[in-house]
Amino acid sequence: MPGPAKVYSTEAIEAARLALVSFIEQITDALSELGGEMRRVQEWLEHDRPAYWRHQVRVSIDQVHESQQALHRCLMFPVANERPSCTEERAALKKAQARQAYCEDKTQRVRHWQQTLRHELFEYEGRISQLVKLVEIDVPQAIGVLSRIVRTIEDYQALRSADPRDSYDDISMAREIFEEETAQKETPEAGAPNDQPPPNNNPV
Repeated sequence: MPGPAKVYSTEAIEAARLALVSFIEQITDALSELGGEMRRVQEWLEHDRPAYWRHQVRVSIDQVHESQQALHRCLMFPVANERPSCTEERAALKKAQARQAYCEDKTQRVRHWQQTLRHELFEYEGRISQLVKLVEIDVPQAIGVLSRIVRTIEDYQALRSADPRDSYDDISMAREIFEEETAQKETPEAGAPNDQPPPNNNPV
């Protein structure tokens, strides 16, 4: 079994701590940027596009009505006792009707993509929760542990420098840090019930 690690410099530990700090900053910035982009897309799909295509549907309906009126007026005035073909008016009506169908289809597609986006955002929140926990809880805890290790090593080094005959015990130092972490995790919250039964002061 290998012996306990001999730590004589805090540079590597400090470098690891700084790397974790940088990791948190980069991930936090990336998540913030991604969240902002998703909010912009959701706003665009939930509000901008529906309002736009509802307006376009109303415009297309008006165009269809106007084209129908134009065709009706054309058909009311025969030329040389013959019913006019009204080719241009018929083509305009057909185009207006196609535009109305197109806008109504776009309205339906927007509703479809709204539902799809909501589902994908729900899935995303579930998948990203582990990374958020890592950034908000796990990594800060690791940084705190590394910071305490650095301070403990520096304290021992200062003690050894004051008296060269003294040297720090790596195992004792590790045990001290471990016990401190364990004590913090096992400390009951304020107001929590005590699991131990009250002492029996009455003699048997």
